[in-house]
Amino acid sequence: MLFQCVLGLFLFFGSFSSFSQAIFKGTVADNETGKGIPYATVYLANTTLGTSTDEDGKFSIYLPEGNYEVIVRMLGYQGLTFNLPASTVKSQGYKFMLVPVDEDLETLDVNDKRDPAWYRNLADFKRYFLGTSRNGRASKIDNEMSMILDDISEPGLLIASSKEILKIQNPNLGYRLDYLLNDFRFHYKKGFVTYGGYPLFIPDSSLSRGRQRRVEKNRLEAYNGSLQHFIRSVYIGKTIAQGFEIRRLYRKDDPVHAGKFIDSVATEVITSLDIRKNRETREFLELDGYLLITYLLEKESPLYVEGLGREVRKSQTSIMRMTVDSLEIFENGSLSDPFGLVVEGYIGWERVGDLLPIDYLPTAEFKRGVQ
Repeated sequence: MLFQCVLGLFLFFGSFSSFSQAIFKGTVADNETGKGIPYATVYLANTTLGTSTDEDGKFSIYLPEGNYEVIVRMLGYQGLTFNLPASTVKSQGYKFMLVPVDEDLETLDVNDKRDPAWYRNLADFKRYFLGTSRNGRASKIDNEMSMILDDISEPGLLIASSKEILKIQNPNLGYRLDYLLNDFRFHYKKGFVTYGGYPLFIPDSSLSRGRQRRVEKNRLEAYNGSLQHFIRSVYIGKTIAQGFEIRRLYRKDDPVHAGKFIDSVATEVITSLDIRKNRETREFLELDGYLLITYLLEKESPLYVEGLGREVRKSQTSIMRMTVDSLEIFENGSLSDPFGLVVEGYIGWERVGDLLPIDYLPTAEFKRGVQ
């Protein structure tokens, strides 16, 4: 079955630079009493940048250049999510007033028994959310019993949600993710999955030196050939130098087999200049139809070809199309509208288990190793 993936809100629009920083500071307070809320969580989605408020509800975060989705959360209060360009940060700080909410008395007890259908749905959710790569299979959801899994409301569709922030352990990449799941939908017949959310990456600070080196190697492997890597290479105009080949792909319906396609690929390799447009110092991705993206510097994982009936290939191939006319792209590899890009093939196979924060930068030591 051909699986497609829409890459959701975890790729929020923004850019990253290590050279200029602002200080994002303020207070989180109760809207009714005006008193500061201690231990509230404030973080920048899809980064390693986050903190908790102190006993007076105060916080401070160094903010690199870029645009961010800021998440403010506290149990018993309605959370806040808003966009914040670093260039607009006010030096005097901010005050966020959270509205108390009544606790849901019908919250599902994690000790309640689940029927067999729930466990089958959980297995499907983890397969298509965490992924089946080596990193995806190693990842664990600590509070998976809090999940609400619905395959009845809409026939042929699995809808997943959670009232808790998902606590995901990714030992291979050395992160714990606090993942605020916004939406997950898996279409069984179409093999089509969409999901989005707001993860905070918390690096494991307890790693030994040897373990840290293995984690860095795993992170580089996850980064190489990823969508983040591809978009970054398009942004700087170095897709070929970074190991990517781009070709036009032409798809038409198979007249014999309903629901299937016949693909043909152009022989000419195109460059990022053919799909990247510059407007007043801003970069945009624009393409018609489909692209075949081949990453030449890394072979396929044996886990990817399981069930495909073929051998592992020496390069990774993906198919990409846009659902909008134009997408602004940023230096860190993110997009102005993450749902505006649909990928299938190898990149579509890699899921949250292979996700890296947008402030990830390959170390010079390991980059030299792949030249």
